[in-house]
Amino acid sequence: MSSYQLGRYDIKEVQLKMLEILTEIDRICNKYHLRYLLDGGTMLGAVRHKGFIPWDDDADVMMPRDDYDQFLKVANDELRQKNMVFQCIENTRAYPYNFGKVFLENTRFVERFTAKLDISHGVYVDVFPMDYVDTAHYMQHSKMIGHYTMLRYYKLGISKRAKGLIAKPMPLSLINAGANAHMKYLKKKSGLVCKLCHHGKNKPPIPISLFDHYTELPFEGRMLRVPYEYDDFLKGRYGDYMRLPDKEHRVPIHDLLEIEI
Repeated sequence: MSSYQLGRYDIKEVQLKMLEILTEIDRICNKYHLRYLLDGGTMLGAVRHKGFIPWDDDADVMMPRDDYDQFLKVANDELRQKNMVFQCIENTRAYPYNFGKVFLENTRFVERFTAKLDISHGVYVDVFPMDYVDTAHYMQHSKMIGHYTMLRYYKLGISKRAKGLIAKPMPLSLINAGANAHMKYLKKKSGLVCKLCHHGKNKPPIPISLFDHYTELPFEGRMLRVPYEYDDFLKGRYGDYMRLPDKEHRVPIHDLLEIEI
């Protein structure tokens, strides 16, 4: 198998740090009876590789909003003993994203885009809240979330792409409140949830029932959650997902300034 590098490290060394974080997320969710699933390439890796995709420098989980909010309440008390921290817009002023990350504090994984921000810069796992949606209106709210996200980037000084945006003088607290209001626009629980938090990379809504009907698959020697219907999920997102991409596309994706593990 080919070896992939991140800085002076073999990517497997970085993935093992991400595995430590995934293990803790799984432990906390089991302890507090919270729903989660592996997401995206991490789910694909579980099915196709029984672990990380060999060139993947990213790990993702998704949670229904109710479970995400509960995770936010308990995570840092639980993670502190493992030298980890959960950061999100609700608890970290300079945090730029609409979803949270669990960081491993004694590492450095500094991305160019966020390098100047006063946030953790360790190896991390993304934690995506999945919000209730209806099929008629969710794309309108997604566009508004994108508007607020670009305002936040502008306010934090990490993007100048605010030309034409209204309300540039708006304080950060109101920008975050606006984004949250649009993510949580549907007050009643529906049968569908969507990753509204990640504007521009939204996938179609998925049934909330996927989170209740899950199985566990081997992942780097651990057992982590995927939906029973993982085959349908992965075919819908990736097509022929068991086929490896062309060699030139088998590369890590992050633009890193510094890495230390």
